Amino acid sequence: MRLGHSTNGISCEFEMQDHFKKWLQKKELMFIDEFHVSEVSRRADFLILKAGNGLINVEAKCNHHEEMMRQLKDHARYCDYSFAFIPDYCITSKWTKRKLIEYGFGLIIYNLDKKIITEALEAHHNKPKEKDLKSSVIRRMKLEIKKRKPVNEIQQDIKF
Repeated sequence: MRLGHSTNGISCEFEMQDHFKKWLQKKELMFIDEFHVSEVSRRADFLILKAGNGLINVEAKCNHHEEMMRQLKDHARYCDYSFAFIPDYCITSKWTKRKLIEYGFGLIIYNLDKKIITEALEAHHNKPKEKDLKSSVIRRMKLEIKKRKPVNEIQQDIKF
């Protein structure tokens, strides 16, 4: 049962992702957004590299939770942890909640009105099956992060 507002007519996925980028930057985590991993034929909304925890995937969706679950499962092949990232107004079925727990995926909630991000459900280790793919993705991710940096930041990183 929901006490508050719920609708499938609002889509704030881009807003959620913009706020999530700022949230990750405040935490000073290494991350990349919209990163294509051809080996699983998916584009990760966010890949985060966290010391001591490994590679983390976050998939943002306002609706279409079945597709989000497929994305999470595909990225879990090489990621250590996986999180669904949804707004607080969307309707979440029993199936969605059951699958998050069954697969050990975490849940991050975005409050549309207050623009607050909350980790609502802890993720459990995926035990990635494709360790070589994980290493390859991390290497490519680091290279892509450097490519995406503004020129003045790259110049500061260069040691003369």
